Amino acid sequence: MTTSPETQPMRRRRPPPRVVQVRRVTQLTPQMVRITFGGEQLDGFTSKGAAEHVRVFLPNAETGELVLPVMGPEGNEYPEGQRPQSRAYTPRRWDPKSNELDIDFVIHGDGPGSTWATKVSAGDTAVIGGQPGGAYLPETNVDWYLIAGDEAALPAMGTLLEVLPSTMRSYVFAEVLNQKEEMELASPSQLKVTWLHRDSAEALPGRKLVDMLREMELPQGNGHIWVSCEASVMREIRKHFLEERGLDRSMLRTQGYWKASASNHSDNDMGDDE
Repeated sequence: MTTSPETQPMRRRRPPPRVVQVRRVTQLTPQMVRITFGGEQLDGFTSKGAAEHVRVFLPNAETGELVLPVMGPEGNEYPEGQRPQSRAYTPRRWDPKSNELDIDFVIHGDGPGSTWATKVSAGDTAVIGGQPGGAYLPETNVDWYLIAGDEAALPAMGTLLEVLPSTMRSYVFAEVLNQKEEMELASPSQLKVTWLHRDSAEALPGRKLVDMLREMELPQGNGHIWVSCEASVMREIRKHFLEERGLDRSMLRTQGYWKASASNHSDNDMGDDE
């Protein structure tokens, strides 16, 4: 059976990338840097909810050159074969009044995004995706939220906490390298934060998180669990809650933000294969 051009599904066109300027670079912790972007091309940027992601296009690793999109009939676009590598990050703060967008970068090893974030400075040109995607809308008819993640998830955790209501209890478990990597987390909800320290740069992030979640007693009442961390650790945690505790899948939202030994892990790894 063939499909005529008239009946073929239309391919959804991604929003054109935006050329922006770096306004500020702020060192939040030894391993976390916040980059504030601005510029006229941020007009129309919108946020639809917590824990979104937006692409940041990166310079060529060998030449250091940042390839800029060119103006086409429908806005900025990259010619075929010239689209540079990119990585997905959480928009930590969006201020439409000042046209400023904050994105937090974890500084780790020699990854392309991490490397770029250590070199960029105010006044530099950058390119980001047209619009963020993957917004998470928290459950509102529950008594509590359990939110867990490693440092890569801290920006998303922060955006989620900020939209939880004051009537809800929130329990956060955040694993970072050491005490110097702890950050202030705020929420209208009744918040309790537990920081977990690896205390070793060689340890795979997430093992402390796994141990804590295995041992803890879940709060009383109806709740929901949000976990984002390294992909294999996320699957272990997901399997524990589903198989060992017998929780319903509807209680869980899990996502592998990154994967050890993988340079460009999928943005949409929810661990559904478990």
